[in-house]
Amino acid sequence: MNMNDKIKKRMLAGAVAVAVGVASFGAYEYSRPEMSSVRAGEDTEKLKEAAEEVLGDSTSEEAKTFFKDESVYVKADAAGNVEETTVTEWLKNPGKGELTDSSELQDIENIKGEETFEKGKNGELVWKADGEDIYYQGTIKKELPVEVKVSYKLNGKSVTAENLKGKDGKVEIHIDYINKSKEKTSVNKKKVEMYTPFTVVTALMLPTEEYKNVSIDNGKVISDADKDIVVGLAFPGLKENLKLDKLDVNIPESVTITADVKKASIGPTVTVASADVIDKLGFDKVNDFDSFEDSIGELDGAAKQLVDGSGELADGANTLNSKAAELTSGVNEVANGVNAYVGGVNELAAGSEQLTAGADALRQGAATAQQGIASAKSGADTLVANYDAVVGGANSLSAGLKELSGALGQGGISAPSIDVSGALSGEIGGIAAQMASGAANAIPAEAWTALEASGLTKDAYVAGLTSQYAAALSGIGPKIEGQISGTIQEVEAQVQGSMNTIKQNVDALSAGADSLAAGVGQLKNGTVQLQGGLAQLNDGSGALVQGTNDLYNGAYALQQGAAKLNDAGSVLQVGTQKLKNGGAQFADGVNQLAGGSNTLASGMNEFKTSGIDQLTDIFNGDIKNVTARIDAMKKLGEKYHSFAGMQKDADGSTKFIIETKGIE
Repeated sequence: MNMNDKIKKRMLAGAVAVAVGVASFGAYEYSRPEMSSVRAGEDTEKLKEAAEEVLGDSTSEEAKTFFKDESVYVKADAAGNVEETTVTEWLKNPGKGELTDSSELQDIENIKGEETFEKGKNGELVWKADGEDIYYQGTIKKELPVEVKVSYKLNGKSVTAENLKGKDGKVEIHIDYINKSKEKTSVNKKKVEMYTPFTVVTALMLPTEEYKNVSIDNGKVISDADKDIVVGLAFPGLKENLKLDKLDVNIPESVTITADVKKASIGPTVTVASADVIDKLGFDKVNDFDSFEDSIGELDGAAKQLVDGSGELADGANTLNSKAAELTSGVNEVANGVNAYVGGVNELAAGSEQLTAGADALRQGAATAQQGIASAKSGADTLVANYDAVVGGANSLSAGLKELSGALGQGGISAPSIDVSGALSGEIGGIAAQMASGAANAIPAEAWTALEASGLTKDAYVAGLTSQYAAALSGIGPKIEGQISGTIQEVEAQVQGSMNTIKQNVDALSAGADSLAAGVGQLKNGTVQLQGGLAQLNDGSGALVQGTNDLYNGAYALQQGAAKLNDAGSVLQVGTQKLKNGGAQFADGVNQLAGGSNTLASGMNEFKTSGIDQLTDIFNGDIKNVTARIDAMKKLGEKYHSFAGMQKDADGSTKFIIETKGIE
């Protein structure tokens, strides 16, 4: 448990015991007589009893003076909206005569007995009690000092009670309590506003066949056969009254119930609220902090000494750490030098092995090269002998390409003319006669009979129509000739363009053949030079083979000496590495000591700053003010005697029983 948690628990034990100890009142036997006119159903009565058992009994055991015990019964809808308020008053008669009471109630009636009342001069009620207690009730339309608001969620979405009924899923029932009773009072000789210290308990029943995995954040779940009785506890306004700003104190002002539900039913809830519960907790005994104040002073002084001592330890460890760094640096330099020497020897050994292997490869390569040089000389001789034939072929190719280019450049092409009109002239007459004959045959025989009767014969009709068709067809020939002529010109242009392109390519090939001939000549000259060089190289290759043999023998001797030197260097390297590791471990130990000392110094400083200093500030601030606020809050609770009115200087208590409807 950290320091802040200990502070919270110590303060809560003295200043906020109500948040954890209300249930310690235990059960009690409810002694109020039966009142049939406000009697609830069986389940509602069980909920009321459960809530009152947690809240405790507010009635006095024996009435030695006039005492008014008031119960405010509120009927509300499923969301907590007030629909009807009925107040029952129990006037406890310590004497034998009349009882005088003040009340704002309407429709007053005696609910146990035959006693009657008369109104006095100032509106007070004078009951002809004759030594008996008086039980009466009435109605009132007045804002409650504590409101109860019930809301529902199904699978994370807000729903009304009506829409929740019969549904399945994850349900959340949230009950919020709003304290509306606030008055000015004196705290440390200053006027401040504080809430009347109402303690609120809500009870509801959840059938176990519908509600599973029931949990509540501020309360308890009690199993009762086939139903779970859920009891929630809250103190609306208490957190603001105590002003414990520097402490994360959880004083509940609402209740949230969660469960898995199947075909949900919505039952009633019963909430009981009273302002005199806190007075019963004995807060008048929570005002002696002298010994705690002495301990705070001693703890603060000890923390200062610990901070100073841990700082000195950190300084010494840091000095040792800086010198250890110098030692480690020197050892590292020696180790680095030895490692560099051994590394050089290793590289020499590795290099000698590579040199030996390379010399052997060079020796073998020289022998292979000797053979290759001889083959290359023979090939060069053959190549020089064949160059003249290659140059002659290139010159012949160039001459042929130049002749082809000349032929392509001698002129364009032209297509023959086409006489379409002449070709068609012999055919037009026949085509016109066929068209005229077809038109005549299309006329019905009956129509020709009539036409011939009028003097127009079929032959005369065909002859005239043939002349017309022939005249019309005579213009087709020139049109066709024009179209053919245009097409021929386009083809001539395309062919001519292709021939020009071919000529350009042939010219380029011809130039390339000339370049080839010249290049082959140059290549011949170079090859002749190569031929001479290869002859000289062939003569010297024998000496190269002998030299590589000598190089291999020397490299092998160097390899043997480097291997012996490498073995001695390994022994030296192992010793210096041990020295280096020991120095590093020493430096690490000193560094850890310095780090731990610095952490200790920082932690002690943080302990004093964030723990002891804050504890001192809290004690000198909130704690000393809490007792004054508790005293003022107690007085407000004692002062709240009645909701519906009471005689001045009379004593009494009031309790609110708020019932929300279930959904049928």
